[in-house]
Order: sequence, then C-alpha cells, then structure tokens
Amino acid sequence: MTTQPGTGTLRGRRIARSRQRLVEIALPAFAERGYDAVTVDWLCDQAELSKRSFFRYFDGKEDLALTPLNDVWRTLIADLDAVLVRGGPLLEVVGDALVEVVERMPPGWERLAVLSARLSGSNPAIDAAGMLVCERFTQQVVDAIAARLSAVPGVDLSARVVCAVAVAGHRAAVDTWQSAPGAETTATRAELCALLRASFAAAPAALETRLPAA
Repeated sequence: MTTQPGTGTLRGRRIARSRQRLVEIALPAFAERGYDAVTVDWLCDQAELSKRSFFRYFDGKEDLALTPLNDVWRTLIADLDAVLVRGGPLLEVVGDALVEVVERMPPGWERLAVLSARLSGSNPAIDAAGMLVCERFTQQVVDAIAARLSAVPGVDLSARVVCAVAVAGHRAAVDTWQSAPGAETTATRAELCALLRASFAAAPAALETRLPAA
C-alpha cells in the first residue's frame, strides 16, 4: 500500500505536489474519458513525470483513483496517537477524529473525492481495491486501539466492531454526499461532515434495532 509522503522537507513538498498533480489530472480524466481509456503513460505525459515516479507515488491506477478518499484514512492513521488519548466512547472518539480529518483536507478536495467515490461505485475492480485498503487501515486502527487498551478484556473484538461501524458510516455518508445531482461542483465538506456526524450518531440505535417475532 502506498503511503502519503511526508511534506516537512523540500523534497517531501516537491513529491507531495507531483503526487497531487497526478490526482488532479487523473480524476477528471477518468470521469470524462473513461477509466480504461486513461493510461499511465498518458497521465505521466500530462504531468511531465516518469513512469518510475508514478509508481513511487502509487501502486497503480486503482490506487490513484482512490487517493482522495484514502488520504482521509491515511491522515487518521497518522493522527492515531493523539486521537487515542481522548476520553469517551470509542466510536464517538473515532467518528469525531474522522470528521476533523475531512475538515483538514486541502482546498479542492471535495470535487476529487466526489469523482473518486463515483468511480468506485461504477467500477467493481476499484470498489474491491477500496475495500481491501479499508481492511488494511482497519487493522492498523485495531492494532493501535488494542495496544492502548491491552488490559481491557476482548478489546481486539470491540476495536474491530468499532472500526467496521466507522468504515460503514463513512461509506454511507460519502455515498449520500456524492449522489446529489451536480455534486462534483456543488458538494461541500460541511455537508459531508454533517452526514458523517449523523451516521455515527445513528449507529448505536441502529445496532439495537429489533425485528418483530414471527
């Protein structure tokens, strides 16, 4: 899994700019020309980068296509030490942290995230790749929670359930957000954050929903 490069050094900032330029070229091109029609060679030519550089930044086209949404999870992972010192219900802590990460995404992220979500929804291979990435991120979060709460019985299972709810809540919110007509130009992160908060707030009651006896 490709990780987001650090931006603290001059080289790191240069890499981050090149990586972002590829994302900004690729996502609109995938939407306008079709995912299969856009080749790595074409992307490299448009971005004036070598294929070697492309594959330093991304595992492939699927990884590139998922970058706007995956960067949210990458940032959350990077923030975990600070997040897990907060007190309160674990799902609430993780949900609040996810909202805060979305609020900190760079300018223009909204359009790219909408395009990424729509591409994932229409391409089974990209959707499957996204689920695999979510599982990898989930395991990192579970491991961090389990390490911090090692004295709590059954913490590994509890952490995995919380992460599964967080991933499902995030996906439900993004699906609703990107499905609005014209979302690629009108969607705001405030709207997405409101949907995320609503998803996490609804989760406890949803888990208690009962079916009537036959």
